Amino acid sequence: MKVRLLQPVFRSMSSNAFYKGAYKESGAFCDRPQIMRFGILRSLAVGIPFIFIGSMISRTGAELLEEYDIFTPQDD
Repeated sequence: MKVRLLQPVFRSMSSNAFYKGAYKESGAFCDRPQIMRFGILRSLAVGIPFIFIGSMISRTGAELLEEYDIFTPQDD
């Protein structure tokens, strides 16, 4: 009984559960993957604001470190 309950778990952990390859069981090629419309534009629309927010946080942190004399760049 326990083996029967655990069997689906082991089947889902096999590599075939995630990637079935380029061929179907009949030997035919699988369908072409779907292409996301505006994929690059969507990536940029998500990436650029977060890069900007990260740079603002970094700049604020650097200003605080310099204000409290924890880290001050030396002029050579």
